[in-house]
Amino acid sequence: MEALIIADGGENKLNHCSSLKPLIPIFGLSLIERIILEAKLAGITRFKIVVGYEASQIMKKIGNGDNYGVHVEYIFNPEWEKGNGTSVYKAKGYFKENFILLMSDNLFDDFILRKLQQVEPERDSCILSVDHKLNSGHFNIDDVTKVWVENNKVEKIGKNLDRFNAVNAGIFLYSPVVFDTLEKSISQGKYSLLAANQMLSKQGKLKTIDISDNFWIDVDDKEALKKTKKIIIKQLKKPEDGTIPRNFYRKISVLISSKLSHLNISPNQITLISFFLGALSGLFFFLGGYPKIVIGAFMAQLSWILDLCDGEIARLKFKESKFGEFLDRVLDRYADGLIILGITFTCFRSMETIWVWMFGFLALIGSFMNSYTALEYDKHLASKAFIKKRTIRMGREIRLLIVFVGAVLNQLFAILLILSIVTNAESIRRLFVLRHEYQSS
Repeated sequence: MEALIIADGGENKLNHCSSLKPLIPIFGLSLIERIILEAKLAGITRFKIVVGYEASQIMKKIGNGDNYGVHVEYIFNPEWEKGNGTSVYKAKGYFKENFILLMSDNLFDDFILRKLQQVEPERDSCILSVDHKLNSGHFNIDDVTKVWVENNKVEKIGKNLDRFNAVNAGIFLYSPVVFDTLEKSISQGKYSLLAANQMLSKQGKLKTIDISDNFWIDVDDKEALKKTKKIIIKQLKKPEDGTIPRNFYRKISVLISSKLSHLNISPNQITLISFFLGALSGLFFFLGGYPKIVIGAFMAQLSWILDLCDGEIARLKFKESKFGEFLDRVLDRYADGLIILGITFTCFRSMETIWVWMFGFLALIGSFMNSYTALEYDKHLASKAFIKKRTIRMGREIRLLIVFVGAVLNQLFAILLILSIVTNAESIRRLFVLRHEYQSS
């Protein structure tokens, strides 16, 4: 399915240095780039963009879509000042089948487009996405278009409805019938898309799909822009984050990621920097001496925070990849191994007992198995209610926190001993839990 994006208006209530609202940057990507990439996640790779005011700026920014792995064509609307209905009408002749209509200042969850593409609309009918959560707080009820819905059909739609039970989310699945309706409304001097939707509603041709549980926001003013940024940052948290990452490490990492997102730096580059700091941490542990041990401990903590940042940057800039995930896991294991090896070597020099190497080995293999078992454990059990109730998840952050506390207290052998016990015990516990899970499925 193809998408039509309306990006030809000149009004910008955001008072940003960019003269065009679609080009307002949010964490390193413009609004229209985010819309295209979010739609791409839903499987849409062909776009028509209606341009008008300062059309060359948008065309220069987006190009033919190759940089985003999509195909983009442009439709010029010289009458963009009249209303957004004229913008959609200019696309007549470009669409013979159903298409998705998007606004260039409306961000959304890709699941909304997945839902729309699964809908089989009746002949000559159109679908409007609506939100029934009127008190969600992410939109101004005075500015949105109100809708009265009965049996998934729009009975009334307008800006000034006194009685309504939903609001227009600004995402549509249109059939070509909309062009005939637009032609009629424009001939009557009504140039808005709302006027055409009102006609479709009176004809019983405007249906609805409920997207109340999905994210969407109309980035129409500075307040909406602030809310958008807060929501995007909040979405960086992962369901499997334990109490410590969620309440401490994530607060630091998202602050760093929000700054790094404006730079031309890739997630894989951040992964390499994180690994370098982890390796340097292992070197300082290896050199020994309390000051160097403490420096190594702080470097391990910074390495972990940047390890969170690479994934956050990937999600912020739509650069997630299977290779990136694999590279991150591999380099994390190397960094963990070097840190434990450095601790073990320095500890052996001071204690001169073979038991140090044994516990060093157990700490190393336990850490590796702890990470290995987490892949299956999180995959099968993250959605289970009893997992959500757990306050602490044994992960890399806990292991490096043990390293940090032990290093500051200058108790290197205690680090190896504790890691040996807790990591292997947790891995064995996961084996029993997963055994029960597999047998019951």
